[in-house]
Amino acid sequence: MSPLTAQILEQKRHRRQALAALPFPEKIRIVEKLRDSSKQIAAAAARQGLRK
Repeated sequence: MSPLTAQILEQKRHRRQALAALPFPEKIRIVEKLRDSSKQIAAAAARQGLRK
């Protein structure tokens, strides 16, 4: 495994642990924010005829 790949995987592991340690209400807030972003992206794609 290359040093860069190892570094990326280590960073991902730390990020997963940090997210797992968050309190439940904070996790819900993050999911809602992601959902809102997804809706905005889908709406923009629909306006440009990229999605239905």
